[in-house]
Amino acid sequence: MNLQPPKTEFTAAEHAEIRQSVRDALLVETGLTQAEISRQSEVPQSTLSSYLKDSYGGDNNVPAGLLTKWISGRKRAVALRSRLPNSPLFQMLPTSQRVLALLDIAKATGRLISITGAPGTSKSASARQYCASNTRAWLATMDPSTSGVPTMLLEVLAAMGEPEHKGTPQVLSKRVVTKAAEAKGLIIIDEAQHLSDKAIDQIRAISDTTRRMGVPVGVALIGNEAINNKIGGTGTKAEFAQVSSRIAQRRELRRPDPNDVVLLIEAWAAANNEVLTKAEYDFCQLIASKPGGLRNIEMTFENALLVSLGAGEPLTLDHLKGAFHQLSGLNL
Repeated sequence: MNLQPPKTEFTAAEHAEIRQSVRDALLVETGLTQAEISRQSEVPQSTLSSYLKDSYGGDNNVPAGLLTKWISGRKRAVALRSRLPNSPLFQMLPTSQRVLALLDIAKATGRLISITGAPGTSKSASARQYCASNTRAWLATMDPSTSGVPTMLLEVLAAMGEPEHKGTPQVLSKRVVTKAAEAKGLIIIDEAQHLSDKAIDQIRAISDTTRRMGVPVGVALIGNEAINNKIGGTGTKAEFAQVSSRIAQRRELRRPDPNDVVLLIEAWAAANNEVLTKAEYDFCQLIASKPGGLRNIEMTFENALLVSLGAGEPLTLDHLKGAFHQLSGLNL
């Protein structure tokens, strides 16, 4: 396929049209500023300002070319947004209520707790909601790049609103302890299975230190089944007895609660004015039982609605089946 080369030279009329398109965007789109257009289009702000005033002293074709791409991309994005399904707000599912109750206990008692289980069981979503609705609750999400002690501590400090700290692991740990010990608080470590043995023990040490100071910080370790190998009831490694023996509450979520599934699909249907039959409900229970859990529901609904809304059709079982097949390769 031969690509059409981008336009590099513009007539006076085309320059005027580009300027007017940018001005119209500034008038129509709430919150859009010249500074934001500059960032999105990669036209320096001073150049953009003078170009829009028709007073730019350089080659006007350069900003015009970049702005033409921005205008084209914006038109496609606006057209897509009109066909995007509405995502429901956070749903207080039965499992979410249990997770939030555990987080409350951890914060109130200043104890270590663990919440583990399969992906798509509302662990992370519930943790985010908890931090959004509670003061002094910090969510630090780990990944392979934050597995070590210093990187883990930097992630925790960033969650605490202090992203610019530097220093040795000892310095970083002391800063976490100082911040945590100001008043009752809760550190939530999500995706904890990514942490190294030493990083997990460092979290335990922070908890112990704040307890000795008389202001114990709560810590919640959230992750998949792999974290149980280290902090399970018995622990498979003797050196983790110090951690596992301090876990005051444990909750393992093996699969989505069927009631969670019902509430979630009803929320998606209501947000998009769709009416579901028993066939759609049964299918959603089936896909929620597959690896991915409730995440399967969200992505399947999103993809199915993209098709049905784009075609101007009511959502049907066929839309859901097609979307899940595209997502997983499975025919159910």
